[in-house]
Amino acid sequence: MEIQTSHSKLLNGKSIYMKKNALILAALAAVSSVLAAPDSGKGVGNPEKPLKVLMIGNSFSICNLKQMPHVAKSMGLKLDLASLYIGGCSLERHWKNVVASTNAAFKPYRFDRTTDGVKVVVKGKANIPDALVLDKWDVVTIQQASHFSWKPATYHPFGDSLVAKIRELAPQARIVVQETWSYPPWDKRLKKFGFDQTEMYARLHGAYAAFAAKHGLDVIPVGTAAEFVPNRNALFTKPDFHFNREGEYLQGLAFTAKLFGADVRKCQYHPSWMKAARADEIKAAVMDAVASGGRQPCAM
Repeated sequence: MEIQTSHSKLLNGKSIYMKKNALILAALAAVSSVLAAPDSGKGVGNPEKPLKVLMIGNSFSICNLKQMPHVAKSMGLKLDLASLYIGGCSLERHWKNVVASTNAAFKPYRFDRTTDGVKVVVKGKANIPDALVLDKWDVVTIQQASHFSWKPATYHPFGDSLVAKIRELAPQARIVVQETWSYPPWDKRLKKFGFDQTEMYARLHGAYAAFAAKHGLDVIPVGTAAEFVPNRNALFTKPDFHFNREGEYLQGLAFTAKLFGADVRKCQYHPSWMKAARADEIKAAVMDAVASGGRQPCAM
């Protein structure tokens, strides 16, 4: 995988809580304690050098390249953010790709990288083992595919094997789980699943927490932060279930807050198309989710 640097650049508010039903409260009470790992909220890496982060994921992680670099740079934080991407890729498929990588020619992943807001031009594709040894990553993030995120059984044994491989090839890296988000009410798969958005969130929240607890990993509570945002469904644009630009801003804030231990309420940056008041709501929701370890606040 050949890499060269391009000269082109990538492009204190009060929370308002929406009421959630008892299902969310029960699920959060059961799993909240495992979300706050002993090092929860602490920054990692040398402040004089970029924090090197590799995301192993799909469309729910590659979108973090859009806003996190701007958020981090605006706060004076050095960031080297990379993404291994296959659309819809599950933990099972990630692991099978690791196994298939014994064939050096097997490189199924798109690889993207941004260093301190400057896009890195990457020629060719990559596989997971090669990417893990490409650099001395400070953080490696993993996640389940959204359509399986609410099913605890789908995390094993493939997620377990992936964690073991990361620890083998990148022992210096802190492995962190990105909690993905539940689908908006209009997504047809909710009907197929047999429950609504609220229950999907409760289930995926519990599944991520249990997986992280098993391996002693911390969680970036992106999905929980989304639940705390007033008018949650404004994070999506019909008929899509991916975050829109507003949701991508929330995701960038959540990653920055959790990985750097930063109070993003102090972040002066927000996209030019977003009103400052809305940015403050999103920043506050992110900090509430991070500070509470994923628990629903008492004030609602």
